[in-house]
Amino acid sequence: MQAQHRVMKASIAWFFFIFAPALCAKPVILSIGDSLTFGLGVPPEQTWPQLVQNKLQADGMKDAKVINGGSSGATTAVGLSTLKFHLKRSKPDLIIYALGANDGLRAIDTATTYKNISQAIDEIQKAGIKVLLFGMKAPPNYGEKFPKDFEKIYSRVASEKKIPLVPFFLEGVAGDPSLNQADGIHPNPKGYEKIVTKIYPVIKGQL
Repeated sequence: MQAQHRVMKASIAWFFFIFAPALCAKPVILSIGDSLTFGLGVPPEQTWPQLVQNKLQADGMKDAKVINGGSSGATTAVGLSTLKFHLKRSKPDLIIYALGANDGLRAIDTATTYKNISQAIDEIQKAGIKVLLFGMKAPPNYGEKFPKDFEKIYSRVASEKKIPLVPFFLEGVAGDPSLNQADGIHPNPKGYEKIVTKIYPVIKGQL
């Protein structure tokens, strides 16, 4: 019995020795986006990148860092240059690409948006970094064809590049006055909290 007890204790010690690096991981996440990522209209501590960082730290990754690379008004046209700017300064473990909302609002040609996103994803994969794509939708007032074509961009890129996709970043929040600011576009703090409850499991799964 004593021999078995010693073997069991040794096995437990070996288990923690093997998995200690994972438990003490210091993941760095870079979020590339527009005003939805930047957090226009809400305090910095209530943006979704900060909320995700808080949850990661609460889950034991005490040194986890989520870099907010959001810029108000940004379209996919600046995605590649934004990536290169940040990659010169750090090599994150995961990049979340959340651009495209302004392309949809401005009815930018879907072929252009597709090309911009594809090039950005190529750059990320070339750097050997995991990437998670956040899908967006165009306003319904552009008729039927454009919104459908726009939405397909994200599933097409995800399929071609073999990367995970959150189909619609604002799912369950868009169009709800209680979860958005007065402009009806940008989430309020409650809206961001709801978004994070849905995207967090996906993000954590990538780490």
